[in-house]
Amino acid sequence: MKEELIKKWLNNELTPEELEAFKKLDEYASLVKLSEKAKYFKSPGFDQEQHLEDIKSKTLSKPKASKYQYLKYGGAIAAVFLVGFILFKSISSANKITSIETLTAKTETINLPDQSKVNLNAKSQLSYDAEGWMNNKQLELDGEAYFDVEKGSKFTVNTPYAVVEVLGTKFNVKSRDYGFEVACYEGSVGVQRGKKSYTLQANNKLILKDEGMVLKQVHTDVPDWKTAKSVLKSQTLEKVLKEFQNYYDVEFYTSTVDIQRRYTGSFPHNDIEIALKSITLPLGLTYKIDDKNIFLSKK
Repeated sequence: MKEELIKKWLNNELTPEELEAFKKLDEYASLVKLSEKAKYFKSPGFDQEQHLEDIKSKTLSKPKASKYQYLKYGGAIAAVFLVGFILFKSISSANKITSIETLTAKTETINLPDQSKVNLNAKSQLSYDAEGWMNNKQLELDGEAYFDVEKGSKFTVNTPYAVVEVLGTKFNVKSRDYGFEVACYEGSVGVQRGKKSYTLQANNKLILKDEGMVLKQVHTDVPDWKTAKSVLKSQTLEKVLKEFQNYYDVEFYTSTVDIQRRYTGSFPHNDIEIALKSITLPLGLTYKIDDKNIFLSKK
């Protein structure tokens, strides 16, 4: 019954009575939250039912998107991952799913059943089947996390963008609505995106760009967020401000500035004034703080 309600909800086919029953599901709040994120992945002409079948048969077709369509409008392949992501988090009547969610500026350390550790970054969510872990070693990540995997242990991290397969390694996965990247600090990890597979060695990372996955080098021993700062290279101001909001509970007002301007630099997670100056000064901007509202303007 639960699975049928969820499928009808995904297809917008619920009757008024079924809608009331759907709202009473334990997973209702999480589903609505994930549905909001789906707007980043929708693309024109996407056949959701067909791609649900594709998920079940584990065959994914390569999206045909222009250079600038992926992050702005998504693409069919991202929608496929997202629907699968929603279904995993919701259709769990046979399993008791453990779900951990962090708030703004909060992090949490999770010990998995195989003694692997996960450091969950701010504004992130991690879900997995704790009771059935030995038979279902899969995690669902929405946000960012650093994994320290017990030697010899193997599991899979599913995100709306791609699947990350690991075996005894240290790595970081960032999967947010404004970007995706995987960084390997020890050992190696596999990344599966559609029909394309990548093997990532230590001190390298994969970043999803408009043109696809791009390989870069890693110059630190741990991800920057674990040292309470964000380091960004040639990112739009729009994405920089979204990153900022993971660590500071604020709203930005940017109607008088160009949020597509590129920014390269860093900001700390523990001092809002220094963080704002670190962003605005290089871009020739000023700011005004009014409670939790920040107004950006040109100098």
